[in-house]
Amino acid sequence: MATLAEVGTLVLVLSGGAVALTGGVLAASVRLRSTVSFLLATYLLASAEIVAASLVLSTGRWLERDALVVVIGATLAVALACWIRLGRPVPPLPAGGAASVRALVRDPVVATLGALAVVTHVYVLAVALTVPQGIGDALLYHLPRAALWKQQHSVAYVNDAPDERVNTFPPNAEIESMASMILSGGDRYVSLVQFLALAFICVAIFGIARRLGFDRRQAAFAALLFSTFTVVVLQAPTALNDLVVASLLSVCAYFALGTPRRELTLAALALGLALGTKLTAVFALPALALFVFAAQPRRTWMRLALFGAAGAVAGSYWLGVNLAETGRLDGGVTLDEGADPIAERLWLHLRDLLELSDEEGKGFLVSPTWSFGGFVVALVAAAAFVVLGRRRAGARAMLVGAAVFVAVPMLVIWARVAEHVLDRARGSASGARVPEGLYESAMHSSYGLAFVVGLLAAGVLVVCAVRLGTVSVAAIMALASVPLTLVFLSIALAYDPQHMRYLAFPAALATATFGVVLDRRILAWTSVALTAGTLVVTLGYFSPRPAGLALLRENRDSDRTSRWLVQAESGRGDPEAFRFLEEEIPTDATLALAVVRDTYLYPVWDAGLRRTVLFVDENEAVPEEAEWLVMGPGKSLDTESWRLALATEGGWRILRR
Repeated sequence: MATLAEVGTLVLVLSGGAVALTGGVLAASVRLRSTVSFLLATYLLASAEIVAASLVLSTGRWLERDALVVVIGATLAVALACWIRLGRPVPPLPAGGAASVRALVRDPVVATLGALAVVTHVYVLAVALTVPQGIGDALLYHLPRAALWKQQHSVAYVNDAPDERVNTFPPNAEIESMASMILSGGDRYVSLVQFLALAFICVAIFGIARRLGFDRRQAAFAALLFSTFTVVVLQAPTALNDLVVASLLSVCAYFALGTPRRELTLAALALGLALGTKLTAVFALPALALFVFAAQPRRTWMRLALFGAAGAVAGSYWLGVNLAETGRLDGGVTLDEGADPIAERLWLHLRDLLELSDEEGKGFLVSPTWSFGGFVVALVAAAAFVVLGRRRAGARAMLVGAAVFVAVPMLVIWARVAEHVLDRARGSASGARVPEGLYESAMHSSYGLAFVVGLLAAGVLVVCAVRLGTVSVAAIMALASVPLTLVFLSIALAYDPQHMRYLAFPAALATATFGVVLDRRILAWTSVALTAGTLVVTLGYFSPRPAGLALLRENRDSDRTSRWLVQAESGRGDPEAFRFLEEEIPTDATLALAVVRDTYLYPVWDAGLRRTVLFVDENEAVPEEAEWLVMGPGKSLDTESWRLALATEGGWRILRR
């Protein structure tokens, strides 16, 4: 007899297949010209269906499994009826698809990089489906808001939420996570939202590269390379939303390069979904606009602007919800603009982009010794330019000097990690799994050495290709999108080592040009080698879960994949409290939660999301139906009518009636 989990998985698979089929039928009905356009339109329309269906059902608090399944089925029926009425248009299939794949695999660089990418993401997906979510922001508000919407059968403000981010942030990615929770009856599959987003970022990169003038091998190389970048690999198995934003903006960029009105409509839809997912999409809009305007004739700019404005207005719908609920568009959330000079913020952000994030402002790249070394390298490059009197020789010297300047700091940090790993393996080191002060995770990491080298090399080679007329001038703007977005980010926000993840879209746009290095075999193989070395360390020691090499020596007798331990080790957790929540409180219990902002909320739910979680209001009134009272650090209530079940040194108190 099938278990509830197996039934939930089956419902999720069937419903997900129906949503994908609906998206595919609608995309075929649009009669797009290429396979890439068809795939991206399918992803876009399927995402829009889930968001729209959830919002419609939320109006009457009807958002539950049966109703969602019925709406998904009805939408598929309508889509099929429209498709039949339009003459049953056939999706565009790739011409000579098998032959094209064989041609790509014949290139050893592309084949090797493809193998690395496949092995990496098969492993990461396995970890994502077998180890609970443990990344900080996911436990603070990404997952709690999805679970609370499921509980109240509505995507809407949650009463008395202790963290305003549960209510005020745009909801699209969490709506998709919530849909997986409702359909499957648990949270096992929430990471699939980001995994699918990454897959379609790669499809969009391939399509953008082709539209810029690169051949299939170069486009495939670029798409595969992006999937192996450090923060991309670490983000994929999480319930965060940075890759979702990047995927929608990448799809927008691809369709905005087209001319038919149907493609511009899809571009507007993608932009709207991106802005409805996370407001950090705003930082990438200048780069997106300049890239598109550089690729399109001036006579089309007004039309592009109108479609873009329509998408932006539609995607800002949650700001209207905030205004209705709080009287403010931002819902009361304020950005930390910081008091540091903009130039200092820009330098710190640039340092994080070019090397692994060490302690704030203390990276090897900013050390006096290395800064002096960089100055010497610059002098040597300038001397080569002057003495040799040859532009090409001078340009090569400058490129090599710049590559060395940014590569060595990262290599030094990797060497520190390797030395630490060996010391721990020999039993001669204790403490943290990585050297002290090294912060790497799905939120702290940057894009890795292969990205840095690719950005520098492609910068030179793309300029040459544009001058020869083999590549669109928009390729230069694609590369420029990274520093441009970095500037806007530094102007708008105080420095934070977690900001590199906001550059996922400009990084994807720039990577679309990296295929230009494929014909420079030394550069191409160097990129693959750097990727392989980085992936070994990334998967072994910077995974946001207890996986990889971390399993070899540490806590062999404990369950490294237990829910409470994973969530407790993620930064602000309390192992004793979280273990009690998981093992001692019944899964059908009703809990009252009294916590301050920045306290992990998600550990109070069981994996099947069967508990009912309510919040103590601002008057410290505990809901009458609550059977348990959970107080986090920094909270104290009158508990005379409650019996203490647990008090931890970390400040958590758990009581029952």
